Amino acid sequence: MSNSSITVPLQSKVSLTLVLLIAAFIVGSYAVLRTVIAPAFDELELSAAHSDLHRAEGAILTDIENLEAITADWAPWDEIYYYVSGQNPGFRKSNLDRPTLTNLGLDLMAIYNSKSEFVWGQVLVDGEEVSIDTLEILSPGNPASEGLTEHSAISDRTVGFVRSLIGPMIISSRPILKSDDSGPVAGALVMGQLLDIARLTRLRERTEVDMLWIPTIEGETSFDVSTFSTESTAILGRKTLSDVHGKRILLLQTRTPRNISFLGAQTINAAMSFLLLAGVLVTAFIWIMLRGTVLRPIEQLTSHIHEIQASGDLSRQINMPRGDEIGRLARQFNFMVTDVHDVRKALLDQSFKAGKADTAAEVLHNIRNAMTPMINGIDRLRKFFGIADKLRIPEAVEELANPECLPERKQKFLQYIEASFDHIRDAGGESAADLRLVLAQAKQVEGILSDQERFAKVAPIAENVAMHELLDEAAHVIPKEGTTKIDVNLDVAAERAEVHAHRIGLVQVMGNLILNAYESIARSGRTKGQIALTASDEIVDETPMVRVTIRDNGSGFDADTKSHIFQRGYTSKTRGETTGLGLHWCANAVAGMGGRISAESDGEGCGAEFHVLLPAAQGG
Repeated sequence: MSNSSITVPLQSKVSLTLVLLIAAFIVGSYAVLRTVIAPAFDELELSAAHSDLHRAEGAILTDIENLEAITADWAPWDEIYYYVSGQNPGFRKSNLDRPTLTNLGLDLMAIYNSKSEFVWGQVLVDGEEVSIDTLEILSPGNPASEGLTEHSAISDRTVGFVRSLIGPMIISSRPILKSDDSGPVAGALVMGQLLDIARLTRLRERTEVDMLWIPTIEGETSFDVSTFSTESTAILGRKTLSDVHGKRILLLQTRTPRNISFLGAQTINAAMSFLLLAGVLVTAFIWIMLRGTVLRPIEQLTSHIHEIQASGDLSRQINMPRGDEIGRLARQFNFMVTDVHDVRKALLDQSFKAGKADTAAEVLHNIRNAMTPMINGIDRLRKFFGIADKLRIPEAVEELANPECLPERKQKFLQYIEASFDHIRDAGGESAADLRLVLAQAKQVEGILSDQERFAKVAPIAENVAMHELLDEAAHVIPKEGTTKIDVNLDVAAERAEVHAHRIGLVQVMGNLILNAYESIARSGRTKGQIALTASDEIVDETPMVRVTIRDNGSGFDADTKSHIFQRGYTSKTRGETTGLGLHWCANAVAGMGGRISAESDGEGCGAEFHVLLPAAQGG
């Protein structure tokens, strides 16, 4: 293990020290403010919650007092006294009607005689009149009924909360007396108000306190205790209210917004602002220093990498004349990109030629094996046809025709001619055997070529290929050192297109079409050209296909060229310009992948479009 310590730049040490110091000072100041200032605001807020609960309870008690005052005003009245006694029947028509309850703000008004018998009554619920039996509290046998409908003494009265079947209500009951408060007691007058949503809303508006009441379970013992609980946004105050029998009937709850604590938090935040501002300024200074020395150079290097990725141009170099680690990293990256560019170029050239090289080597080897005996046989035939020139048969015939030739000499010439023909006959037999050998070897060569043609029709293994990667690879066939500047634009749709094809063969096809587009632009004499590569989805005979279009602004072609452009051996280039695989080969290769190719042009000088239709990728 190395004993050398980890090197930390001085800038990092200073920045870290400043950040820690400022953070510790801010945290300490905040702790002091939270432990001294914040509790004082909390106490004020709790006092406000006590006040809200007291005001809410006071508002309800005020309503009870008002109801009691109304009852006290009506109960000692000669008109109602004689009505209950049966001596003033007109009182009912003139006073006991629905507007009376509405004007008095009552939901219940009932009159009972001295025998606790029901004389008249009316109950309004949500503005609709319902039966008095709906309440049940005034029904005979109900524990609350006796204290409400029976009064034996002039001083009797019942006031407070009761629990009815339609909800809690405040109620007041007094004995019916004469106007001078004298007796005897003629009956009982009962008045009530429901504790409904409308009444709760009016109380909220009157007190400006967010309150509500919750009915409790019947039979629970009441206790007069106020409790407070704190939530994130409010303080909840609670107090129980008892009915006329001393039983718990309602839980009064108030909600006091924590505005005071919010104000305290704002005060603490304001006190912290200066410290935070100082921290921000120091942090900003450190960040600016790091931005200029580290972050921006790294961003430049990252942007350069993205540009190379987007354009595919590995010849780009980044210029970052720095002597630090980032400068050395940039230079090393330039060296690496250059090496990758050279390797990729070699691989592209190799992949462009390797497909044919392997097949050609095997075919040439087999043909060479068949040609060797054929060449030997033809050479023997050549020698056979030279035998006649070496024989001296014409001289022998001329000597035989000479009258002065002696008989013995003639005999020798005849023997020579006969031997010559025998030699020619024997050599002719050998030549016939050589011709049969040459014919057999020629048939073998024909068989090799036939086998190669048959195997050439076997479709290569297809795979799912991303078109934007393949087109990017194929576009590198455009010469970098050419005088014509070419802008290759890859359509956004091509980045999502995938086809099912033979990758190497398709790279060769697309490379040949792109190279043809480049050469067409160069022949047109333009110094700057454009090649657009697009892709779109199509359905052909219920089969998903992808149409790849290669469009250039080169020399284009006429209608006659269009009719021959994919024929074997046809070319529109001048002699010596042919550099690609040929459009005939491209058409056959695309057909072998289950697709087809076509070409369009508006005429010479108008550019051209080549459309390659291929099966879409399988399996999603």
